Amino acid sequence: MRLLTSLPLLFVLAVLVLCLGIWEATGLTGKDEFYLGLRTPLEMLHDDHWLVPFLDGVPRIKKPPLLYWLGRASYELFGASLVSARMLVVLFGGLLVVATAAIGRRLSGERTTGTVAALILLGMLGLATESRRFMLDIPVAALSASAFWLLLIWNERPRWPWLTGASLLLAAAFLTKGPIAVIVCGSGLLALLIGRADIRRQLFAHWPGLFAHALLFAALALPWFYLVKQLHPAAAEAAFAGEIESRQFFQPNLNALFGLFSIGLPWVFVFAAHLGQRWRSDDDLRRLLLTWFLAATLPFLLIRAFDRYLIGSLVPLAIFLACLLPQLRSRLAFRLGMLVALLPGLALGGFAAWFGLGGWPWLLVPALYLAWAWWNDRGLGHLLATPIIYWTTLLALLFPALGINALPAEVVALGRQQAVVFFEGPQPAMLAILSGQPHRQYRDLAAHAAELAQAGTPVFAESDDVALLQEKLTAAGYRAVPLGNYQTLASHGSGLRFARNGAGAAEWQAAFASRSLAPLQTRIEWFRVEAR
Repeated sequence: MRLLTSLPLLFVLAVLVLCLGIWEATGLTGKDEFYLGLRTPLEMLHDDHWLVPFLDGVPRIKKPPLLYWLGRASYELFGASLVSARMLVVLFGGLLVVATAAIGRRLSGERTTGTVAALILLGMLGLATESRRFMLDIPVAALSASAFWLLLIWNERPRWPWLTGASLLLAAAFLTKGPIAVIVCGSGLLALLIGRADIRRQLFAHWPGLFAHALLFAALALPWFYLVKQLHPAAAEAAFAGEIESRQFFQPNLNALFGLFSIGLPWVFVFAAHLGQRWRSDDDLRRLLLTWFLAATLPFLLIRAFDRYLIGSLVPLAIFLACLLPQLRSRLAFRLGMLVALLPGLALGGFAAWFGLGGWPWLLVPALYLAWAWWNDRGLGHLLATPIIYWTTLLALLFPALGINALPAEVVALGRQQAVVFFEGPQPAMLAILSGQPHRQYRDLAAHAAELAQAGTPVFAESDDVALLQEKLTAAGYRAVPLGNYQTLASHGSGLRFARNGAGAAEWQAAFASRSLAPLQTRIEWFRVEAR
């Protein structure tokens, strides 16, 4: 524990833990990663786009461009691969862990408190899953939390470089995911304004410098949006309208609470069990952290949001728990949290064992460690290490063995040799990144039928969509000639939805009864387009 009071060593530990398994094409993914995230910088590189990201031949401006810029740069430097993409988010995950440690130290005045907060965060499900996928939520939380860290330093040493650094980081966060960037930093600042009179005095005393740096933030964060509006006005207007509609502002969203429960496992149980306890009258720090946590969480109760949007809320939650642990007399809440966290591992391990997929023996590693350290008072270090080892085993060793999104070698070779098109799905999920080609996804095949027939471009579709594919081509005077097919467990939306669309209780029962995955697998076919 004493070694990890060094922030560089803590960063190295976080990166080593989070990078395990990121090279596995059958690892945890989701549609937002394989359809949008990984393909966008591939198309930018293939068609030489920089300022405005493109996907499927149209501007991809629903989200700001910073992570896609970094993704293209990484592809150019290290080649297009899962590692070169996902490693960027792993590094941001390490930055988020270090920022949490540094903020915890500054607020509490204790180096150990910051280290414990960082290890608590590293043992939460949300960080373990989202840091292993090329998506926006970890980078925006890391940049925003780091901006807050520099603001705390500036409060103690009011020199302009700290304020400038905070402005730069916040602008980078804004260019990663838009206005959501200000929530982690802004809610922390709001909590300080409410709970700390010295901070209020500091801010009022330096308002000219703050105003100047607000202008700097605007000068860095906003021009890209203006340029996009000028270059692609119709696409920009459609993207803005789509975001407004999809977010459903001011509509109560209690799903965010369930999302927070899942991404905070197992530590959220400790938080819930001790939230209502009576605090000392002088316990201002925990009140400040609770205010910060609530301010960072409440906005997502009023919009449509996925659980990963709340990653930034885990920062004050982890620091709050680190302040609580020295007073923790019972481990019951933590043990209950770990029992709940073990359920998906046991379910996936049992699934792998029943169908002979392998990977499940790796669960013996955390199981033996739990048996030795979990129920006995082996010290704080073992308490913190337990969920870290468990999530790493589950995500890096067991989950990839299930073979979700596995591709035949001939399909990968086909994707490397020529462009292909995805219809509807889009499947095969990982073909773009494994082949190093962006490929394209079309829903309106009639508009592209002549082009596909002339170029001999293969079209991939799930078996459920083949009838619709044939219908669209027939209407345009073309037909689809079968070239091949294969079956696999395929991701549909979230990472755990890997059974084929429409598979219900009967299909699951048939699969378990026969010990065959066939009733659950998605059949993916590919075709050549010809004139009728």
